[in-house]
Amino acid sequence: MSRAVVLICLFFGSCILLFWNPFWSVSTDDKPQSNTMNLPDFIASDMTLRQYDEQGFLSASVSATKMEHYNNTSTTFTKPSYIIYPEQGGARWKIDAEIGIFDQEHRVLLKNNVTISAIDPNEKIRVIKTTYLELNLNTMLVTSEEQVEILGNQFRITGQGLQADFKQRQFELIKDIQAVYENNQS
Repeated sequence: MSRAVVLICLFFGSCILLFWNPFWSVSTDDKPQSNTMNLPDFIASDMTLRQYDEQGFLSASVSATKMEHYNNTSTTFTKPSYIIYPEQGGARWKIDAEIGIFDQEHRVLLKNNVTISAIDPNEKIRVIKTTYLELNLNTMLVTSEEQVEILGNQFRITGQGLQADFKQRQFELIKDIQAVYENNQS
């Protein structure tokens, strides 16, 4: 065999290996990649937002240590503090939580160490505590299916589930209700 035949065979063999190499082939992976996560459109720190009703009265304000807004679908708050103004600008309730999520239907979902405190000193209910609640900012209705504790002047009530109307100042525990009343007559 001559050198020319050996060189031609090596050349064609190299070309075949170059164009058909299973180690260099690109495989498609159907798994989502971690860098395609849903990232926020913008982030704000130490912020305050105010919401007004149709008549121009302040209906709610929220301050938080961090806010992340996602793709016109929701806004997430870290350590939100809502102040509710159900009656034409009169502040009545303050709601604090670890996490808050505001959706485009004017609902706020509050999670972890949720505390509703009365701002009005004449309010009979002073504090409501739970781990989760939903607040509709249009109707001022609050609902929760979690364990709830209500503290007031000379009473403490616990139960499972809550339905409240901030405009009407009505609060209702749903089930497993226990109450302790103090009678401080001297």
